[in-house]
Amino acid sequence: MTAVYRVATAYSYDSTINRLQQRGAQLAEAQDQLSSGKRVRRISDDPTAAALAEREQARMQRIQSDQRALEAARRNIELAESTLGTVNDLYLRAKELIVRGGNGVLNANDRNTLADELEGLRERILALSNTQDTLGRPLFMGQGMVSAGAQPFVESAVAPTPQTYGNDSRIVQWQGLAGQSAPTETSLPHVLDGERIFGPSGTQANDSIWETLDRAIIALRNNGLSPAQLAGELGQANANLTVRLDAVLTARGQLGDWLNRADAVQAALKAREDYHIQQQSELTDLDMVEAISRFQTQQLAYQAGLSSYAQVQRLSLFQYLA
Repeated sequence: MTAVYRVATAYSYDSTINRLQQRGAQLAEAQDQLSSGKRVRRISDDPTAAALAEREQARMQRIQSDQRALEAARRNIELAESTLGTVNDLYLRAKELIVRGGNGVLNANDRNTLADELEGLRERILALSNTQDTLGRPLFMGQGMVSAGAQPFVESAVAPTPQTYGNDSRIVQWQGLAGQSAPTETSLPHVLDGERIFGPSGTQANDSIWETLDRAIIALRNNGLSPAQLAGELGQANANLTVRLDAVLTARGQLGDWLNRADAVQAALKAREDYHIQQQSELTDLDMVEAISRFQTQQLAYQAGLSSYAQVQRLSLFQYLA
């Protein structure tokens, strides 16, 4: 006895539609991958690759944070170097005025004029010693400030302190914390030790830049000094200023070294960032050649499915009878 099998038309419709839906979904997925250029766009695409890519992303974020901090430090270092360059020029001008003040042909008015210019230099140097970065932090505060909101160098009036030839009733006090942080493998200090650069104020006689300039100003304005006494005071002030100038030059040399170090650190961070970007790319990016080939294959399969569906639609009793 021969068995007769009949496949219902409705079943053929359903089967064909299901295949079309599956192929349509696969085609849409392939198209989305091509549009994004990513093989892994969600954890479900490849849980292992997604987890590893997330780890690479976290490492890149840490490196980028180091890069931002390094760039901020570089800006501060460049600003500090520029500031100290101006201070250096002012010191040299002060030395020129002090040497000129010892000229025996000058009269009292001439010496007062030199003293007035030294006063102006003193004010400018004081302002420069309190220079702030873009975040409002003093560049020369050392390890920090004794009190919040204070400036590293603060001038105040005090009871007259006798100098060798005259009285000094003002003092510039250091309000910062001595010392500065050391550079690391990925970072540089943001601020400098101003006490080391400009000298302690009020702790050692004539050792700071303020006391040094005050000594010269007092001597130039004291008309009762003999030529020998004036020469002695100005000579000592000039010697002290040479010490302070050396401190500025030393600080500028250190800043130059840090800028060179910043270039090296930046290059190292960039190399590490590029490595992690490459690692993440290998984990999640799409092989475009393979993806395009797969997309074309799926597109052909979908078109074949549509053609098959069109054939199934003709399988009706009325079309058969016709």
